[in-house]
Amino acid sequence: MPMTDKNLDALVAGAVEAEADPDRHVMEEAVLATVARHGLDAPELLNGFNALTWSRADHRALADALWEGIVERTPADAVLIRARLTAAGATVEDAVLEGILNGSKVREVSVAVRYVGILDRQDRLSRAEGAGREYLDKVAKAKTEGGDSDAAVAGLLKDAFALVAGKKLVKEYPNELEDTVGFLKTLEARRADGRAWSGLDSGFRHLNEVLNGLTEGVFILAGAPSTGKTTLAKQIADHVAGAEKVPVLFFSFEQSKEELRIKSLARLAQVDSRTIWKGRSDADAWSKVEAAAEEYSRRPGIWLTIIEAGREDTLDRIRAAAILAKHKAGDKPVLLVLDYLQILPAGRDAPEDTRGKIDWNLSELRRLSRDLKSPVLVISSENREAYKGNNPPTLAALKESGGIEYTADAVICLWRDKEESDRLTKDFGRLTVRVEAHVLKNRNGELAKVKLDFTPAWSSFDNEGQAEGLAWSAALGE
Repeated sequence: MPMTDKNLDALVAGAVEAEADPDRHVMEEAVLATVARHGLDAPELLNGFNALTWSRADHRALADALWEGIVERTPADAVLIRARLTAAGATVEDAVLEGILNGSKVREVSVAVRYVGILDRQDRLSRAEGAGREYLDKVAKAKTEGGDSDAAVAGLLKDAFALVAGKKLVKEYPNELEDTVGFLKTLEARRADGRAWSGLDSGFRHLNEVLNGLTEGVFILAGAPSTGKTTLAKQIADHVAGAEKVPVLFFSFEQSKEELRIKSLARLAQVDSRTIWKGRSDADAWSKVEAAAEEYSRRPGIWLTIIEAGREDTLDRIRAAAILAKHKAGDKPVLLVLDYLQILPAGRDAPEDTRGKIDWNLSELRRLSRDLKSPVLVISSENREAYKGNNPPTLAALKESGGIEYTADAVICLWRDKEESDRLTKDFGRLTVRVEAHVLKNRNGELAKVKLDFTPAWSSFDNEGQAEGLAWSAALGE
């Protein structure tokens, strides 16, 4: 029998609220209890929580009472919540309220956020299914009524839009009152932290000051061959893992794990990477390498994962690995390092042409960074014209690489003055050269030229001037 407004009202009037699926029931209670416990300290949970459709009347009433307390910035106190429930004419049994407030159903915030996502998806699919049934009933009715076909189709389209709105199939966005709950708390925590920058520490003071650390966003690290792009990226990855103690995933599409590890050992031991690679270290150098290996395992090794990536490692796989790492780390930020952009596999929905694939991947990387609330460091090549001469880099160097200059949050190009490097090598046999990191785009700060000391043999970068003493000593045989 086709569903009409009349018999739908009759069904609603005679309906008895049924118990929800046990899994849903448990998830709803866990979300309510976690919000009651953490409140303003879990802003990532509150937005989704406020948009949920609850399966039980008492759960809906508790959610409203908790939200009222959050807006008023009052604690989840049983007496206050009971007063709000009474004022709203809602009935919640004492045992249910006690079960939500006694802490036994509280979950980790990241788990509760995941529950909210599951519940919201279930709600949307159920509402879409109901809207589909109602629409098909309207189509059947239009067929029997006859009349002008254009008018009938227009009426059905109008009904479809009405169903979408009525069933709330389109995402509703919170207003600023709802969306800023917990925002001041976030700013207060950042202020109390006392750090000179809000992002992760790259290990390079001036670069941190310019970029505000490695914040949420896509950071492009470009440069001509042999300027040390992968070396710098690996050093930053090691430092973030060791100093910040957050997950770092290094997806290498070219170099092997062995090559990347040797870079780190050479830097930590201050031993030529080529002697380590060839197995020709003398006893003194080898003892330094052994000590470096111990430090590498103890500090960055706990938090750092190197993935020898291939064609199958699309952004879908990268996203899944990053989400898992973030969850296992208790919702800490994650640093993703991708080496490198031009050979990163594109998903099935990406355009066929190379430029289109790069643009598509960059857009997906920005979404991934936003969803993870984490930085993504991506190594990129330059076009050939950019390094034929000896001119400082510009964004034009990236023209053949898609819309990098438009999509990225920051673009850093490494540049080494060939004439100056050649002169220093010829005159002094200097082992350390000056590399300039030109910050050509910076969505959250200034443009700048950051000077770094690069010792290629040790696969090591230092802040300007810090490596010169060591390099000069080595050059003089001291």
